[in-house]
Amino acid sequence: MTRIKPARLVVALALLILGIIGFELAVNTAGGQIVDQQLMVDAAAFSEDLGVFSAEFVGLVTPILIVGGVLVVLMITLRNNPIALTLRVVVVTLGPITTAWVLKQSLDRPDLNGLVMHNSFPSGTLTAITALVCAIVLVTPTRWRAVVAINGALLTISTAISVVVRQWHRPSDVIGALLLVGCYTLAVAAFPLNTTAARHSILADPSNERLSGV
Repeated sequence: MTRIKPARLVVALALLILGIIGFELAVNTAGGQIVDQQLMVDAAAFSEDLGVFSAEFVGLVTPILIVGGVLVVLMITLRNNPIALTLRVVVVTLGPITTAWVLKQSLDRPDLNGLVMHNSFPSGTLTAITALVCAIVLVTPTRWRAVVAINGALLTISTAISVVVRQWHRPSDVIGALLLVGCYTLAVAAFPLNTTAARHSILADPSNERLSGV
């Protein structure tokens, strides 16, 4: 029987609360807007080499998403419980991506201290990349999961840096995207797949024992 992991649900709720607090501080306060905007400007002016890297990297976002999507499909077909895995992948990817789009369209960025700009919280680009990384980690066999997670983390960090350096998003947008994906991923991971039960039931079947010569 699959056991729910309440600790992961608690952490997911904590990430959701942190996201709300972050939005209120960075977007709905004058000081937060000023600091958030200045951090983005400083990051863009920090290094010319970093700016060149970011410009080249963001051009690879679409190919990365396509290749990652194909990889997820292949992983699912090679794993047990493909239907259950597909449902998890759908929630982990489409859930945060759709939520990010709705939030960007519905949230208002107030005009405080003359900083009149459209709302960009949270980053849709980073949300898509991070959600895809989390989906790949979920469908990866356990023995390879650490390697995939490390490379996925590097990809996520590179995307986060790039969208800020290119001044597509402010740091709060990046943090909001990471918290959003983390919330969905932990909530889904709180209901782990019980892949061993099916194998045990097959091994316990007397007909299988006769066929195997045991």
